[in-house]
Amino acid sequence: MSTEAILLVAATLNLALIIGLSVSTAMVKARRERRARRHEEELALLRPVMMRYLATWEDGDAHDLADLLIGYRGVTTSFEELVAGLLPKLRGADRSMLVDILRRRGTIDEARQATHSYWPVRRYRAVELLGAAGVSEGIPEAGRLLGDRNTDVRLAAVRALGRIGTAEAAVALLDHLSADDGQKKHWIPPHPVTMALLRIGTDATDALIRALEADVIEVRTIATEVLGVLGVYPAVAELQIRMRVDPSVSVRLGATHALGRLSMPSSADDLTAMLRTEEDVEVLAAACTALGRIVDPATVPELEQAVAHPHPTVRIAAAMALVAFGDTGLDRLRDIAQRDAEGGDAAREVLARNSIATDTTPLISL
Repeated sequence: MSTEAILLVAATLNLALIIGLSVSTAMVKARRERRARRHEEELALLRPVMMRYLATWEDGDAHDLADLLIGYRGVTTSFEELVAGLLPKLRGADRSMLVDILRRRGTIDEARQATHSYWPVRRYRAVELLGAAGVSEGIPEAGRLLGDRNTDVRLAAVRALGRIGTAEAAVALLDHLSADDGQKKHWIPPHPVTMALLRIGTDATDALIRALEADVIEVRTIATEVLGVLGVYPAVAELQIRMRVDPSVSVRLGATHALGRLSMPSSADDLTAMLRTEEDVEVLAAACTALGRIVDPATVPELEQAVAHPHPTVRIAAAMALVAFGDTGLDRLRDIAQRDAEGGDAAREVLARNSIATDTTPLISL
């Protein structure tokens, strides 16, 4: 066979290949477009039925609609797909009715089984659905997936427990994080855990107080911060202990922040003692800020001494805390600034800030 013949055969084959690929691409595109149109058509039929059901179920006239939703089987659209986007927006009885439909369809049980799937995407979708539905029977599965090898699945499990929002969900989350460090487990960032616990709210109180004794530093730190943000006043005594004796700076700092948010007068003695014994600058500054929120007159001398601390962060925090004491604190700051004593720079800075904030003229030359 000549060279020209070989080239002709090759060109013909290439042309046939190009034509075949073009035709197959066009067919795939057309199929996708048909499926997308079918999807929109099914959604257009299903969505009004669901909206009508939510609008009429209280009247007792929606039994037929409920049966229709329970038995619905679409070609390109699932009832679960529509509900998953709707559940987070619903509250109260409407949400409960949709969850009941999911249970009667067997969707909740299927989702629980799907958390054991080999495929991460199925585990992810399953735990997301359990969280969106807020079903307590999904807690064991969500708790198990906290140790999943896939990061997205682990984070979805954290969110699911926060959405379920019960005391048991908080226990599952904190118990997993508090597990023995010798056990191999995948890391979970603290921020989503904190947000999940805040979403659970005061139902997590008992679990959070127990977590103050956890062996894992990160767990104790999260517990201190969340207890303060939630305003759990019964935890004051335990937080005071953590602030005084915990070997971790992050835990002592979290406990100090929490006591400042709670602003209980009973914490004043422990906070002033911290000013004398604590060495970490951030904890000292947080203690000053906390005392400024409690505003106990007996703590003014300790704060005045803290204004002379060698580190500027502590000096400024102590001076700003004195401002909260009104004229008494301002008089102390003016005295320090006029005598140019240790901490005079911080006193002058804070007095200047206060004069700008209150639109007043400083009583000393700054």
